[in-house]
Amino acid sequence: MSLLVMSTESTPSKDRLSSGWVRRSLSPFSKISTPKTESRPSTSNGLLSPRPDSSRSNSDDSRSARSSKSGTRRPSFLGVVNRLRSSSSASSLGGKAQEGGDINDIHDWFQGFRRYNQIVTTQATANGSYDSQSFAKTTKPLTKNCGGQLLHGLPERAFDFALLWCPAGEIAQQDSEEPSWSWTAYDGVTNYPFDPSTCPDLYAAPRSEGELFRSEIVHFTVGPQNAQCTVRREKDSLLRSKYPSYFHAPWGSKPSVDSDTLRFTASTIPADGFRAEALQHQGKEIPCSHLLDDKDQHCGVIMDFESVISKPSSVPGTYEFVALSRNLRRSEPAPHSRRAANPTIHPMGTPIWDGERFVWDEVVSDFDMNVFEEGPWKMINVMLIKWVGEHAERIAIARIHEDAWLAKKPVRKDVVLR
Repeated sequence: MSLLVMSTESTPSKDRLSSGWVRRSLSPFSKISTPKTESRPSTSNGLLSPRPDSSRSNSDDSRSARSSKSGTRRPSFLGVVNRLRSSSSASSLGGKAQEGGDINDIHDWFQGFRRYNQIVTTQATANGSYDSQSFAKTTKPLTKNCGGQLLHGLPERAFDFALLWCPAGEIAQQDSEEPSWSWTAYDGVTNYPFDPSTCPDLYAAPRSEGELFRSEIVHFTVGPQNAQCTVRREKDSLLRSKYPSYFHAPWGSKPSVDSDTLRFTASTIPADGFRAEALQHQGKEIPCSHLLDDKDQHCGVIMDFESVISKPSSVPGTYEFVALSRNLRRSEPAPHSRRAANPTIHPMGTPIWDGERFVWDEVVSDFDMNVFEEGPWKMINVMLIKWVGEHAERIAIARIHEDAWLAKKPVRKDVVLR
């Protein structure tokens, strides 16, 4: 499947993919001997990452001393501190009430997406392949009670959430008619690490605190250009989402579930100069890599194996990032957060999938806090795409700090995904 980016500018005639993107991190992967007394994460260059410094200095000297430079150590993971009340609370999020209750009793897409996420991760993709008939049967109560329909496996009413699926391990594209923008086009386990409905720091927050998620897209449409139909996303306070001020919930005819063409207008930047740096956890590479800008500064994360993202291709192409949405970020963990029994419940930030569940003792370091400022809406959820002639394909989902994004002078383009 492919993705086509259209604009008033001429389509690039040559491969603008920078050598910095395709080059490997500092050295090939190697097995790391982990001391029995302690397990610490590392980057692909084999260097143990320093322990996170709980005290952060804003001085120029500190910023200079710890800023990211090629070859220096970068903190790969951050410890989760003061998050867990006690070990006795380990099952506090594992009951039916926190999982969303009986599936037939769910009537809004915030709880519904939490259950959808669980079904996708632990059932629909757990065996490495997608069974469309079984999945439709399992999710029918959600679409019946919460409204809308599934478009190639993604719920249209929570479409912004649904586009942020990520590989939880090795995945491979199927030889099928499924579109590239859906996880249904791939064999392998997928999950939703950016889903606000499965993060206790967010979903348990009082509604008076406002929205937890902001979309950057006004309208998604499906179908051919001469017969487009708007995806009917939910505009409901229960979803805790904010849309652009000129967004209006669509009404009228339903989009075709058979259409594999998705269209929208989005802010974009070239991927020239960015590169991925592999992360290892417990001695194994994980499907999450640090994203470095053209100054070799850690400015985000990209949700796939570095070895997959940076694999040289015989087909030339141009890479771009497309802005989709933003999640609320908190500077401190909420005091009510507790370790979850449900494997798809995850801590705040970018969580680590250990093959069976999300890890609760640490999270991925999203950016260099001595270079980029923290803020509740500073991180942008983006899609990395690759142009091949007039078409492109979805490569991965990533998060980029707003300052690094703006430094690339983003432009708006019409995007067509297939």
